[in-house]
Formats: sequence, C-alpha cells, structure tokens
Amino acid sequence: MDKRDRRKAGGGSRKHERKNQQIPNHIYLLAIAFLLLVVVGMIFVIRRYTPTKEHMSLSDYFTLTEENQAAVILNGEYKEVSDSDDAIYAIATDQGVYLEISFLKSNLDDGYVYDTTEGVLRYVTDQDVVSASLNSDAYTVGKSRESLGKDVVVSQNGAYFVSADFVKLYTDMSFELFDSPNRVVIETAGYEKKVASLKRDAALRRFGGVKSKILKDAKKGDQLTILENYGKWSHVLTEDGVLACVQNRRLSKSEKQTVEATLPERTYNHITVKDPIVMGWHQVTSQSANSGVSQVVAGTDLNVISPTWFSLSDNLGNIKSLASSDYVTYCHQNNIQVWGLVSNLENKNVDTTTVLNTTSYRDSLVNNLITQAISYDLDGINVDMEALSVSAKDGYIEFIKELSIKCEKNDIILSVDNYVPSASTAFYNRSVQADYADYIAVMAYDEHYVGGDEAGSVASIGFVEKGVADTLEEVPADQIILGMPFYARVWAQSDSGLTSSAYGMEDMQSFLNRNQATSTWSEEAGQYYAEFTEGDTTYMAWIEDATSLSKKLDVMKENKLAGASFWKLGFETKDTWQTIKTYFK
Repeated sequence: MDKRDRRKAGGGSRKHERKNQQIPNHIYLLAIAFLLLVVVGMIFVIRRYTPTKEHMSLSDYFTLTEENQAAVILNGEYKEVSDSDDAIYAIATDQGVYLEISFLKSNLDDGYVYDTTEGVLRYVTDQDVVSASLNSDAYTVGKSRESLGKDVVVSQNGAYFVSADFVKLYTDMSFELFDSPNRVVIETAGYEKKVASLKRDAALRRFGGVKSKILKDAKKGDQLTILENYGKWSHVLTEDGVLACVQNRRLSKSEKQTVEATLPERTYNHITVKDPIVMGWHQVTSQSANSGVSQVVAGTDLNVISPTWFSLSDNLGNIKSLASSDYVTYCHQNNIQVWGLVSNLENKNVDTTTVLNTTSYRDSLVNNLITQAISYDLDGINVDMEALSVSAKDGYIEFIKELSIKCEKNDIILSVDNYVPSASTAFYNRSVQADYADYIAVMAYDEHYVGGDEAGSVASIGFVEKGVADTLEEVPADQIILGMPFYARVWAQSDSGLTSSAYGMEDMQSFLNRNQATSTWSEEAGQYYAEFTEGDTTYMAWIEDATSLSKKLDVMKENKLAGASFWKLGFETKDTWQTIKTYFK
C-alpha cells in the first residue's frame, strides 16, 4: 500500500472515530434534560399533592369585634354578621350566654317582646304571661314570682340581650359555649341532621383540598355533623363548634338524627259557640242608641251581636265605654250573645302604636276591657284594630295574646277582626292570632274604598273567595267568621275626579229608582251592576242585595267556616234575612 493509500485509509479511521465521539454527547444532554424534567415534575407533584401542615387560627375564621362577643352557629349554620351590619348576635358574660333580642326573634322565637321604653320583656305561653325587667334576675309567670339566678335581660351599647338560660325555659333549644374565640352552638327541637365519626385522625381544613389551612386536628372517634357533601370532601361541624372540611374517606357511614323536644307541647284552648255563628256588627255611637237594639235584632236570625261600645280614649290604655246592661239583658233573653267591640278609630288623637307597644298602657287596656266585660256580663270581646303601622306589630300581637289569657280565665270569648290577607297586612300575623283568639273574623269587604283611585265593587265574589282561601292558609276553617257587607258604594266619575258614597241596601234601591237606572247581572262580580250618566258625571254601582249575599254565603258553606257576620245591622233589607236563614237551618 503506498503512502497515499495509507493516508486515505488513516484519514477515514480518524473521521469515524470523531463521529463515534459525538453520539454520547447528544445522549448525555438528552439524559440531563429528561432528569431535569423528572425532578421538576416530582417537585410539582409534591408541592401540589402533599398536604399542607399550616394552621389557621379560629379567630381569623370567627371575626368578632367586641371582647365579649360570641359567634353563633345555629342548626349548623354560622350566623355571620355582614360587613354592612355592626350588630352583635350574642355575648358571653360572667353570667353566661345572652342573645340579642332581634336575633332571638328572627331566628328562634318571635314571641319575645321587649319594651325599650319601660325596660320590660314579655313572653306569653299557652297559659301564662311571663314578664321580666332589665338588669333583674326576677321574673313573673302569671302571679308567681321566680328567680333565674342571673339577670334575665341586659344591655350593651344600646342593644338588648336575653339570657339563653331564660330562653331555654320557653323555647325548645339547647346551647353550648366554647371559647378561644367565644362561639355558641345552638340546636332547636326538630332540627334534622346527619352525623358521622372519624375512622382515624384527620386534619379539618378551611376548604376542601389538602392545600387548605388546618382549623382543627381531630381525633379518631370524634363525632361530626355533616352539613354538605362536596364529592370527595364534606363540610362538617365539630362538637366544639368548628366549621371545616374533611375528606369523605375518613368518615364513617353517616346516620340521621333529629334533635328531640324537651319542652311539653303547647295546647291552645278555645271557647266556642255550639251552633254556627250568625253575627251582626251593630254601630252604636251614643248611649241612647242602645235602646234601639230590639228593632235592630227583630226579624233576624242572629245568635251573636257585636255593638261598637269601646274605643281607645287616650294614649294610656283608657277606654270610652257605651256599654248598657239593659242591652245585654234583652239580648240574653232572646238567646243572643253580646261581644263588645273595641276600636282604635274613633279618637284621632290616640296613638295606637304607643298604647300597644308600651307595657303598662297595654296592661291598662287589657284590664279595662276585662273589667267592662265582667261588669256588663258580656259573652265576648271583639277586637277591631285597623290601620295599624308596622311598628305596632309586636305590641299588637302581644295585646291579643295577653287579652286572650285573661279572657279564657274569665270564660270570655275573644274574636279578632282582620282584613283579607295581603303583603301589607302580613304583620297582623293571623296564624298566631288563631292560636290565642277563639275566632278570626275576615272583613271581606272594602275591596274598593273611599279615597281609592279606582271605582269598583265593595266585595266582588272573586275578592271574597280569595280572601277566604288566603285566610285558610293561616287559620283553621272552624275558627273563621266570614264578614260580609250590607252596604255598597255609588261611584261618581267626573272631570273633577272620582268620589263615592256608601249606601245601605234599601237606600241603594231608592237611589237607583230615583235616577231610573237599570241594573244587569255581572257574573264576574257576582252581583248586579248599574251605570248612568247625568251631565258630565257618570255614576256606577256594584249592588249588594240578597242575591249577591247568597253567593258569598256559598263560599262560607263550601269552606265549612264557623259562620258569618255582617256590617252593619240596619243596612239590610228584610228579604236579606230570609236568604241568610236558609244557610243556617
């Protein structure tokens, strides 16, 4: 082989050697890159899936603004105060747990009524009136004096708080206080919950997920209330009032529990009339008007009459009385019960809200009515409190409750007049009235009224039907008295506006006859309708008579109500009673 051939061969060998040296370098770089990816991936996995051991303070969860404030957990729900509301729902003092009165009423029992003017707390059971004063451990149940051993009511920064130990006496609930921070766990009778226990030790976290901070290190066997299942996690409540999340795989099978009642069930007794009620409201405006009772009841089938005898005379709970012993005697001789009516409309200078919301004034009103009922041998009291403001809601219901307790003790029937239900009258609270009062009278009239901006019927059949149906959602049928009108309105529409005048049945017919107006039957209204024009004025009348009344009495009968009442006696025609009698044979 010559030199040239050797150089060529040798050169090829060196080139091959260099090529073999480059391959390991690429593999080395790829290997390094792969190892880096593996390491990064492992770090990512570790960081993502390794549970954090970081803890969160309960004080950061339960945000409290006052030193003695206590967070409230009611039936598993944390009642957190909103940012726009600086209210405190509970406080923990050296005397125990106290619940703010508005929170207590809204969330546990609306029956507590606190009079800020006189510093008196009232609560009415099915048998007694309970009364306590601010900063006093004493309270009364009826005429019995008791001691709680701690203040029943205390105040703080303008708010009022009731001892939870006192609340437990009348509201079926249990509570337990825990500290660091203060939190009170409340459960009410009938609360249904799911409970489970931990199968092993577990970290309870703020949110569902292993990276969420730990609120509590729980132990195997700890019992938890399951509030909500999130799939792999559940929101739970511990026995010491910690709300947190736990993995479902750490929980035993849950079971349902119902918080049992510890207080006896209340029984509301009612005094009833044996026969269906046929009642008439008798407007009495003077003592001399009482002498006309014989003419008023003649030819009727009444077994109850309600004269408008009593009215609020001042802001102190005093009343004006037009009661008459002769009137009562005559009615009793004719087998007619007398239910004296009390109204708040006669004296425009009386502030009904002040009377009802002030404890001593309300007491005076109740006592004055009972005194009159006993003195005149009345069979009942008929309450007709109208045009109340929402601010009177607590005092009004308390008045009905307190009056009912004394009525029952004196064998006096209590009936309460009500508007047909509407959003604006919901605060009259008919369901609570029905617990305490013996009868609820539905004033199914004034569908269209004086001062209204629309002409229409006083009581169309649809209005009556709906009024009864809505009342039945709150009041049992055998307590409902259907109030019907013996009057109607003539509406006058002219360029100057809309006016109206009320007419009794006979006067309405006279008015129509004088104006030679003819009437036609309105199926929609369930009554006759008449219309005529004189000059630039159009007159309209939806007429009440025996025929329209029979339609309303059908509603009473179909719904098996306790009876009927009519406003007002003296406005009806004779044939009206012939119709009424056919429904009460």
